[in-house]
Amino acid sequence: MINKQYIESPILENLKVKLSYGNSIALKDFWTKIEREGTPIIESIDTDIEHQLVTFVYKGDKNIKNVVVICALEDQDDVISNNICERMDGTNLFYKSFKVLKGTRTIYTFSINNTLRYTRFYDNLIAHGDTLVPDPHNSKYFIQRYRREGKMFEVKYSVLEMPDAKPQRWTFPRHYIVPGTLKEFDFESKSLNETRKIWVYFPHNYKKIEGPYHFSVVFDGKAFIDFTQTPTIFDNLIAENKIPPVISVFVHNFSGFIRGKDLSCYPLFADFVAKELLPWVRDKYNISTDPENRVLIGSSSGGLTASFIAYRYPNLFRKVLSQSGWYGWYPGYDWFQYSIQFYGKDFVRWWTKEDEYETEWLTKQFYKKERLPIKFYINVGNLETRAIPHVRNFKNMLEEKGYTYYYEEYPGGHEYIAWREYLPEGLIYLIGNE
Repeated sequence: MINKQYIESPILENLKVKLSYGNSIALKDFWTKIEREGTPIIESIDTDIEHQLVTFVYKGDKNIKNVVVICALEDQDDVISNNICERMDGTNLFYKSFKVLKGTRTIYTFSINNTLRYTRFYDNLIAHGDTLVPDPHNSKYFIQRYRREGKMFEVKYSVLEMPDAKPQRWTFPRHYIVPGTLKEFDFESKSLNETRKIWVYFPHNYKKIEGPYHFSVVFDGKAFIDFTQTPTIFDNLIAENKIPPVISVFVHNFSGFIRGKDLSCYPLFADFVAKELLPWVRDKYNISTDPENRVLIGSSSGGLTASFIAYRYPNLFRKVLSQSGWYGWYPGYDWFQYSIQFYGKDFVRWWTKEDEYETEWLTKQFYKKERLPIKFYINVGNLETRAIPHVRNFKNMLEEKGYTYYYEEYPGGHEYIAWREYLPEGLIYLIGNE
């Protein structure tokens, strides 16, 4: 396989040749073409029909020491080591090339004069937020907000969209479809001993006397509303008769360390969903009593939690839509053990000493138990260097135990722009009318 690091962009090679022969206007012509055609530059790779060469370019000045492409195209957990741009000798042109699987849609941004001290993605965002700039020659953007360690900030990403990327058929509002309603509530939970914010979606023309309606619970609810456009996806799928009308609850999960309190196989959070949230929705709205008509939806740790709650309450929930689920989690995981100090006095340490050493804990629990009546849709991006081995192991468990499931590895990363693209597929597979 051709190594990404050693592939040179033919367009930039040609520019270098022209400059070496003293063509003084070659660089100006290059930037004129970039302004007209946009970026990044996408070129074919000889002998490789599955990938294309993507080259990011940035027009710098004398004050720029370095330019880093913050993206997941080399390593999900290291956005520095292989992402530093080269500067073409004697020019203002910074560039970096990657070999990218066809069909990929992912996000990126430039960090200008990065300190190069922090390789991890979130560390870089926190330390270098003021150095980030979107690609000035790319008109496609994806805006995402973060809250980390008490800091709230927004990043305007550029979008790398390969020419044959999957069409986003369901993710944008359609003028001829009347949207559903989204209501916000403050829910008092005895299990969690706190008030939790939730949002309830119900479709256009909802009537309590009709139904009963399918039901779903979405974790990281605010993010799924804002970045995945899940209410719009519901609107479109329902209007086109791809899925039946659905009542959905979006649960707010806190960010940073506190998020892990909810979404790391926490029994009290599972009790909150099963024993408090579900009965409340059942009393307020006409949802189905059939667990086959209920879906748990989450990404990353939310995907792990969706699987855990179904495992714990298969009599109540029998459909799981898990995107990039963090199945590598276990009670002895270093990050989790460190985070516990922030969880508060009400946190219950529920695991045993044996559990602390049982890696891929939830996968092992499923192995130990007889097959449950649960149907799964699971996926993971090919760029997810950390998550993909654990998701594959969970999929292998489902195969060995005889579960009904659909598994997909999509061309993309651990990102909402990818999750929104494949969420409709999961809904159609689990509760579709076809």
